[in-house]
Amino acid sequence: MRSYYEVLQVIKEKLEADPLVHTITQGSITDVDLDKKNIYPLAHIQTGTAIIGMQTITFNISVFAMDIRDNVNTLRTDKFNGNDNEIDNANSMLAICNRLFKSIAKLEYDYSINENPTCEPFYENYHNGLDGWAMSFQIEIPNTEIAVC
Repeated sequence: MRSYYEVLQVIKEKLEADPLVHTITQGSITDVDLDKKNIYPLAHIQTGTAIIGMQTITFNISVFAMDIRDNVNTLRTDKFNGNDNEIDNANSMLAICNRLFKSIAKLEYDYSINENPTCEPFYENYHNGLDGWAMSFQIEIPNTEIAVC
């Protein structure tokens, strides 16, 4: 069975094609090396449960798109925009999630996204102040494992 490898590879390839993404990781979000030495923006793929059906396998996937918050050391005069790039990060990281969703939804493979993904923002998370979005979705693929007699 190669379906798990294939799903990860397809998501990785789509993220590699995104002009904003510089680093791609996978696994538990707690295992991500969030060191500032990484080249950001960073996209992280985390798989959840897999639902095995007779005809399909459905994977629950989360993709985190994140970038470092940059603060400007000037007097804050604009209370809406502040003195950092929080809004820019939120906009750019949501665009990564949107492009990933649209590129997977257009695949020629027998893959499908069951429902529209949900995206949840995070601000200044982790130890080095990252902003971004966590996008969760279900990807369904044919269960091509040899039938049991």
